[in-house]
Amino acid sequence: MNNSSGKTTRRNFIRILWIALISISLLEIASVILAFLTSGGRKSGDRKLQELKVLGSLDDFAKGSVTPFRSDRLYLVRMDDGGLIALSLKCTHLGCAVTWNKDSGEFDCPCHASSFLRNGEVSNPPAPRPLDFFPLVIEGGLVKADLKNPNKRNSFQKSQLTYA
Repeated sequence: MNNSSGKTTRRNFIRILWIALISISLLEIASVILAFLTSGGRKSGDRKLQELKVLGSLDDFAKGSVTPFRSDRLYLVRMDDGGLIALSLKCTHLGCAVTWNKDSGEFDCPCHASSFLRNGEVSNPPAPRPLDFFPLVIEGGLVKADLKNPNKRNSFQKSQLTYA
């Protein structure tokens, strides 16, 4: 390996360098494979209540009310029959923030004039589908929303409402 003066030859140096580079590459590949095999993530049924955002007490939301939660990017709508739905404030056309128009009783998109009924259904296109909604849980009189899992939908269905 070494010549008579005790120095490493150029050939041996390059061989050692190649071995080191290949070893590092194999370690990186192994770590990617290991990360892939162990990631798995959480399944939707594995959500815990600690991950839900408390929006307030059920008594805080009068029947027929629309309450904005701008920092959470949603509106909490309480229907006249007491059902609740948490609607995304993001328009399904191009993602502009919709606003609640108390006079018309609809959500209006300022970008392209789409509008949505209180339940999130499109009343005036170009929005292609209703507003997304967030799953709600009512526990101990508190209204909690799962902000990590918005639901896309093609129409409003009564089963999308949450009742106490």
